[in-house]
Amino acid sequence: MKKLLPVAVFISSFTLAGMLLAVTVTAQVETGRSYVNITKGTTGGTFEPGDILEIRAAIAVGNSTTITNARYNDSIGPDFAFIPNSLKILTNEGLTFRAYTDATSDDQAMFSSIGNNLRINLGATATNATSTGNAAAAGGTIAFNNKPSFYGGVCIMVASFRVRINPALTFNTVVTLPGGAFRYINGSGTAVTIGFTTNKIMLVENLPSCNNYIGANAVIENNGTFGSGTTQNRNASAIIPGYTFVNFSSNQPNDGFYGIANNSSATGATNTAVTASHPSRVFNIWDIIGDHTGGANPSAGNNPVAPGTNGGYMAVVNASYATSPAIQQVVSNLCANNYYDFSAWFRNICSLCACDSNGRSATNVAFNGPYKPGVKPNLTFQLDGIDYYTTGDMLYTGLWEKKGFTYLTGPTQTGFTLTIRNNSPGGGGNDWAMDDVALSTCEPNVDLNITPVLLGCDGTQVDFSVTVKSYFPNYTFYKWQRSTDGGITWIDTGVTGTETPSLVNGLYTYIATYPSFTARYADSGSRYRVAAATTAGNLASNACAYTNNKNTMLKIIDCSTILDVKLTGFNGRLVSKKGHLQWTTSMEKNISHYEIERSDDGKKFAKAGQVAALNRSATSFYQFTDTIDRITSGYYRLKMVGNSGNYKYSNVLLLSNGNTSFSVQSITNPFQNNMQVHYILPNSGKVTIRLFDAYGSAVMRLTENGKAGLNTKKMEGLNTLAPGIYIVNVEFENAAISKRVVKLK
Repeated sequence: MKKLLPVAVFISSFTLAGMLLAVTVTAQVETGRSYVNITKGTTGGTFEPGDILEIRAAIAVGNSTTITNARYNDSIGPDFAFIPNSLKILTNEGLTFRAYTDATSDDQAMFSSIGNNLRINLGATATNATSTGNAAAAGGTIAFNNKPSFYGGVCIMVASFRVRINPALTFNTVVTLPGGAFRYINGSGTAVTIGFTTNKIMLVENLPSCNNYIGANAVIENNGTFGSGTTQNRNASAIIPGYTFVNFSSNQPNDGFYGIANNSSATGATNTAVTASHPSRVFNIWDIIGDHTGGANPSAGNNPVAPGTNGGYMAVVNASYATSPAIQQVVSNLCANNYYDFSAWFRNICSLCACDSNGRSATNVAFNGPYKPGVKPNLTFQLDGIDYYTTGDMLYTGLWEKKGFTYLTGPTQTGFTLTIRNNSPGGGGNDWAMDDVALSTCEPNVDLNITPVLLGCDGTQVDFSVTVKSYFPNYTFYKWQRSTDGGITWIDTGVTGTETPSLVNGLYTYIATYPSFTARYADSGSRYRVAAATTAGNLASNACAYTNNKNTMLKIIDCSTILDVKLTGFNGRLVSKKGHLQWTTSMEKNISHYEIERSDDGKKFAKAGQVAALNRSATSFYQFTDTIDRITSGYYRLKMVGNSGNYKYSNVLLLSNGNTSFSVQSITNPFQNNMQVHYILPNSGKVTIRLFDAYGSAVMRLTENGKAGLNTKKMEGLNTLAPGIYIVNVEFENAAISKRVVKLK
């Protein structure tokens, strides 16, 4: 909002949702061009194929000046289609002042589909657009005191038309709006042409903000909050480059100025209910409010604090005439291929700032305008000079509202210049507060299957897995890490991989499994966790690989006296598609129960049922039938659980509807000090496992009697091998299977 002054400084751009394309400043005439995203309306959003934009080119004539032969010319670029019968002259508030057809002979505007160009003749004496072709005489006269009038001292006209972004274009396409031009003859008789530059717009999907964003704000000082203090007015900020800093007073901040305060009152008063004509309000009408940070009700924000009382600061901008960056800063140290939530909280702070076309203010009893708050604030979020998002018209509600969008960095992008740009026209209104500017990454959720302690016996089989859930589908890389000092430092285990997530309950989900291993006393106290990332490079970076620090600690104990069971037999078969298991034991002591676990792949096991232990020294017989039908082969194992919670596992059975073939299911790859080989046998028999170096020399040989089903063999003592490529060869009966593996340092 601008108070009426004897000599006006006139507006330089106009839009409700877009970016300034050019600004020209003279003593008597100012011009500007921008655009509105009609499709996104007051909600705001990104630019998408098919969106309708309204181009708005404004000319303001003041300082007792008159210009003649005024007209506006523009063209339609190949990325857009002209919307028929959208040619208009608007007021600075975006209201229709004149409407025209596209024809070349019936009024003061025209559009040519042949050349994809248009012209709007402006002013009281403008003639038919075709009467003299493209000659200057078709334009009209604009005097400073003509309508639409700003307080009788400035005439503001906005030439406008609409275009549609080509619906066939794809996301991540940059489209370009051509630049138009104003032409007129000034008071000295000189022909003037004011041309505008093109504007670049990125088409991106209008994604919602993620709910699980984390990380300190990477945008501005004080983590985006502007800090707090006991004085009403804070010092200036280097990241608000388009305005001049000033303390709050009866008529400040005025046009082109901003303040940073914990109370928007002109006097430091805290009564928010005083009338709109009260001198404690800036210009007698601005709202008296506090900042937004930490408010119990985010929409209401905080109450203003009295001078001498500590309160949070906010930035308040009087942008009625200026169209320039309200926030601008270079942001670095970002992670490539990551989604970021870019947002801020805003509040329209003037309910009576309008000026009608006759130049009367909203406080005048004769006011004849449709909207007393006047020009609605509207902002563009811009990255590296390209428009991505607009807030839409921010209506006066007396409340804060969050505006923002989700941005995906490029495959190698680690920074950009970030800008929040004011784009609304002047002439009454467009006064707003801003707080909590944030740029945060959207985190995945990582949930370990066993946490925080895994209690087991020396020699127990350990199976870790995590469920990774993310709002977006790009956290596909993972690695397992281990700590031996209580979680102070973490070392990569060499177990890493990628998964393709599935959408489950609104989150992209997958399971990352750690290779099964046999835990020994020396492993007790070790902790395991998973880090997830969006690229292989991010996975290798501590700054870009995410872990929520959930981890599992191994606690390996001597179970010889508290878990005593001898499993003398364990077998099974499929009966009517259901897994039927039988097992026998002897010398049971301190056994609580047997848990039956099933798996589709032999890696990821889930509990299928439970049978209570008999705890007899004689032979005990057990059986269990699974409840699910097995269409394909399935794996089963027993978890023998002691009275104190300790446990150990049986071997793994493979049940199949058909003949089972000899195969190598998986091998630890890459490996470091040891390696586990998981293989399947159709029947019991001798198995030989050899490890060859790249030159074909055998560096290790193991032989064992394998059982029908899934078998696991651990190759230890590999720490002395040189890093490089090796071959694992598994032989059974007359068949051999070879796999290539990598030894890490």
